[in-house]
Amino acid sequence: MSEKSRTSADTRRSFLTKTGAVGAVALAGCLGDDDDGAITWVMNPAEDTIDIEVQYQPLFELIEDEFDVEIEGLPTQSYSGTTEELDRAGDGDRILADTSPGAVPQLGPSEIDVVGMREAFGAEQYFGTLVTTPDSGVDEVADLTGETVAMADVGSVSGGMAPMWMLRDNGLDIGNAPEGGSAEDFTLRSGVAHDLAVEELIEDDTVAAAGAGEFASIPHVPLDQIEGEYEDLAEISPEVDDAGSRDPELQLLDVSPAIPRAPIVVNAAWEEDLRFDIGDFMRDVSPEDLQHDPFDLADELDLDLPEGLLEDYADGELDTDDYDLTEEQEADWEDFNDHELWFSGIVEATHDDYEPVNQFAEDLGIGFDEI
Repeated sequence: MSEKSRTSADTRRSFLTKTGAVGAVALAGCLGDDDDGAITWVMNPAEDTIDIEVQYQPLFELIEDEFDVEIEGLPTQSYSGTTEELDRAGDGDRILADTSPGAVPQLGPSEIDVVGMREAFGAEQYFGTLVTTPDSGVDEVADLTGETVAMADVGSVSGGMAPMWMLRDNGLDIGNAPEGGSAEDFTLRSGVAHDLAVEELIEDDTVAAAGAGEFASIPHVPLDQIEGEYEDLAEISPEVDDAGSRDPELQLLDVSPAIPRAPIVVNAAWEEDLRFDIGDFMRDVSPEDLQHDPFDLADELDLDLPEGLLEDYADGELDTDDYDLTEEQEADWEDFNDHELWFSGIVEATHDDYEPVNQFAEDLGIGFDEI
């Protein structure tokens, strides 16, 4: 099996081994009576190529089994779509959501309560990045003057707000781009999911750089670009274990200050005891609890993977070098890894933990009512 097929699953598996843990729905306001057992979970579109409802199944099934409820996933098309669903929630509407960190200060405590911060394999912080291709002629962020940059909208902190902040911090005139307008010094291709921004950079010669969360970019960046240059990223990010594991190679231009990881939030106007019990329950789940059954995941995604590989994975004894996968199986293995739940736990958090996101917005000169 080629080295590039080692993806973030190796990081997850390593973490779990060290800790001993191996192994269209109703909209807000239309959920029915409190005793109907249905809870809507609004879902952020972080990566376009991921079926987020499949990815979240381990957590959903835990909650459903524990509380005899049904979780109805509501994927949205944008980060603003997620906040809009939360904003329109009314009294008693049973709504939970995974959101961008920016949704916390944007909506505020009158609209949402923070259930917890998602922790990724020991890390409670993550980073936004700017990357380019090695042959782009762009050696530093300032070289992006006159170029095209692909990124998410600023509702995504790591994929939009942080890259915009890095462009400004390096002297580029961002104009009114954060409010949905245009930049003075570069052409903005906005509203692109993390993985698609990286893909556009790779596939489209007119795109000179991509803004994306570390989870989408760092697997393309060789480790020697990170160590000694971006120490916070090297020390904090679990994605660094996968640095350089995916082709093609990309060049890291800049890394943002650390960002508090994404929260899980709840409609503040849902005051039923059940929602507090679910919050307590989620904060107590273990990394093992959040793992997919590998055979079920492979079946759900219709993947062609060797039974022995899946058995070794389940036992925490997987060495991918033991398997000579075809090119199609390597693609399936990458798809399998991408659909693992990206976080290993949920830790207690409050609105105050997301103050660094407010600082980004203030530096960009925008209010959250403008996002």
